[in-house]
Amino acid sequence: MSDLEKLVRRRMQEEYAKGASAEEIAKVVRDLLNGVDLSGNRFDAIAMRATTDNE
Repeated sequence: MSDLEKLVRRRMQEEYAKGASAEEIAKVVRDLLNGVDLSGNRFDAIAMRATTDNE
């Protein structure tokens, strides 16, 4: 499983644990994926920012 898949899965589980609806979880995942730049090696920094932005 890639780091991106792990990140998405973890965020989905966190939102589900908060009692978020399917629509809210989809929005969080969509926002997360829209913020990821896969063109370079900056994924780790972007992933870290994405996980801390919603906390």
